[in-house]
Amino acid sequence: MAKENIHRAMGSLAYAIAIADGTIQPDEKKTIINLALKEFKMSDTDNEWINNMFNHLEKQKIGLEDAYNYALDTLEANRYDFDFDAGMKEKCIVFMRKVADAFGDVDRQEQSLIERFQEDMAKF
Repeated sequence: MAKENIHRAMGSLAYAIAIADGTIQPDEKKTIINLALKEFKMSDTDNEWINNMFNHLEKQKIGLEDAYNYALDTLEANRYDFDFDAGMKEKCIVFMRKVADAFGDVDRQEQSLIERFQEDMAKF
Protein backbone atom coordinates (compact mmCIF):
# COMPACT_ATOMS: atom_id res chain seq x y z
CA MET A 1 0.00 0.00 0.00
CA ALA A 2 1.38 3.35 -0.89
CA LYS A 3 1.90 5.37 2.27
CA GLU A 4 -0.58 7.99 1.15
CA ASN A 5 -3.31 5.35 0.87
CA ILE A 6 -3.04 4.30 4.51
CA HIS A 7 -2.93 7.95 5.52
CA ARG A 8 -6.05 8.70 3.47
CA ALA A 9 -7.76 5.74 5.10
CA MET A 10 -6.73 6.97 8.55
CA GLY A 11 -8.05 10.44 7.72
CA SER A 12 -11.32 8.89 6.68
CA LEU A 13 -11.52 6.78 9.86
CA ALA A 14 -10.67 9.79 12.02
CA TYR A 15 -13.45 11.73 10.31
CA ALA A 16 -15.89 8.85 10.88
CA ILE A 17 -15.04 8.78 14.60
CA ALA A 18 -15.26 12.57 14.81
CA ILE A 19 -18.77 12.66 13.35
CA ALA A 20 -20.00 9.55 15.17
CA ASP A 21 -21.21 11.72 18.05
CA GLY A 22 -22.98 14.03 15.62
CA THR A 23 -20.63 17.01 15.47
CA ILE A 24 -17.02 17.84 14.72
CA GLN A 25 -15.68 19.94 17.54
CA PRO A 26 -13.41 22.89 16.61
CA ASP A 27 -10.26 21.49 18.26
CA GLU A 28 -10.92 17.95 17.09
CA LYS A 29 -9.00 18.21 13.81
CA LYS A 30 -5.88 19.61 15.46
CA THR A 31 -5.97 16.90 18.11
CA ILE A 32 -6.48 14.19 15.48
CA ILE A 33 -3.47 15.40 13.52
CA ASN A 34 -1.32 15.40 16.66
CA LEU A 35 -2.49 11.88 17.53
CA ALA A 36 -1.69 10.68 14.02
CA LEU A 37 1.81 12.16 14.22
CA LYS A 38 2.46 10.32 17.48
CA GLU A 39 0.82 7.01 16.62
CA PHE A 40 2.22 6.58 13.12
CA LYS A 41 5.48 8.56 13.57
CA MET A 42 4.82 10.49 10.41
CA SER A 43 6.52 13.42 8.80
CA ASP A 44 4.61 16.65 8.24
CA THR A 45 4.22 15.68 4.57
CA ASP A 46 2.70 12.32 5.50
CA ASN A 47 0.43 14.04 7.98
CA GLU A 48 -0.97 16.25 5.23
CA TRP A 49 -2.61 13.19 3.63
CA ILE A 50 -4.66 12.63 6.79
CA ASN A 51 -5.46 16.31 7.17
CA ASN A 52 -6.43 16.73 3.51
CA MET A 53 -8.67 13.67 3.56
CA PHE A 54 -10.40 14.83 6.74
CA ASN A 55 -10.92 18.32 5.30
CA HIS A 56 -12.23 16.92 2.01
CA LEU A 57 -14.79 14.71 3.75
CA GLU A 58 -15.86 17.55 6.03
CA LYS A 59 -16.34 19.99 3.13
CA GLN A 60 -18.35 17.41 1.20
CA LYS A 61 -20.42 16.63 4.32
CA ILE A 62 -19.80 12.92 3.83
CA GLY A 63 -21.72 10.67 6.24
CA LEU A 64 -20.21 8.28 8.74
CA GLU A 65 -20.99 5.14 6.73
CA ASP A 66 -19.50 6.50 3.52
CA ALA A 67 -16.34 7.67 5.30
CA TYR A 68 -15.96 4.34 7.07
CA ASN A 69 -16.58 2.30 3.92
CA TYR A 70 -14.08 4.39 1.94
CA ALA A 71 -11.42 3.75 4.59
CA LEU A 72 -12.12 0.03 4.74
CA ASP A 73 -12.19 -0.33 0.94
CA THR A 74 -8.89 1.54 0.68
CA LEU A 75 -7.21 -0.61 3.31
CA GLU A 76 -8.56 -3.82 1.82
CA ALA A 77 -7.65 -2.94 -1.75
CA ASN A 78 -4.08 -2.09 -0.79
CA ARG A 79 -3.41 -4.61 1.96
CA TYR A 80 -0.86 -6.59 -0.07
CA ASP A 81 1.04 -3.55 -1.30
CA PHE A 82 2.10 -2.37 2.15
CA ASP A 83 3.22 -4.06 5.32
CA PHE A 84 -0.32 -4.06 6.72
CA ASP A 85 0.42 -6.68 9.34
CA ALA A 86 -1.05 -7.29 12.79
CA GLY A 87 1.08 -4.49 14.25
CA MET A 88 -0.18 -1.93 11.74
CA LYS A 89 -3.77 -3.07 12.25
CA GLU A 90 -3.34 -2.58 15.99
CA LYS A 91 -1.91 0.90 15.43
CA CYS A 92 -5.00 1.79 13.41
CA ILE A 93 -7.31 0.52 16.16
CA VAL A 94 -5.34 2.35 18.87
CA PHE A 95 -5.48 5.52 16.76
CA MET A 96 -9.27 5.25 16.51
CA ARG A 97 -9.58 4.72 20.26
CA LYS A 98 -7.37 7.73 21.00
CA VAL A 99 -9.39 9.91 18.63
CA ALA A 100 -12.61 8.83 20.35
CA ASP A 101 -11.10 9.34 23.83
CA ALA A 102 -9.68 12.77 23.01
CA PHE A 103 -12.92 14.63 23.69
CA GLY A 104 -14.50 13.06 26.72
CA ASP A 105 -16.08 9.70 27.21
CA VAL A 106 -16.43 7.41 24.24
CA ASP A 107 -20.10 7.27 23.34
CA ARG A 108 -21.98 4.21 22.17
CA GLN A 109 -21.78 5.16 18.48
CA GLU A 110 -18.00 5.67 18.64
CA GLN A 111 -17.49 2.41 20.53
CA SER A 112 -19.64 0.57 18.02
CA LEU A 113 -17.55 1.95 15.15
CA ILE A 114 -14.30 0.90 16.81
CA GLU A 115 -15.62 -2.61 17.47
CA ARG A 116 -16.83 -2.86 13.89
CA PHE A 117 -13.39 -1.83 12.65
CA GLN A 118 -11.72 -4.48 14.83
CA GLU A 119 -14.02 -7.12 13.37
CA ASP A 120 -13.39 -5.93 9.83
CA MET A 121 -9.62 -5.92 10.38
CA ALA A 122 -9.79 -9.53 11.59
CA LYS A 123 -11.14 -10.48 8.14
CA PHE A 124 -7.99 -9.28 6.37
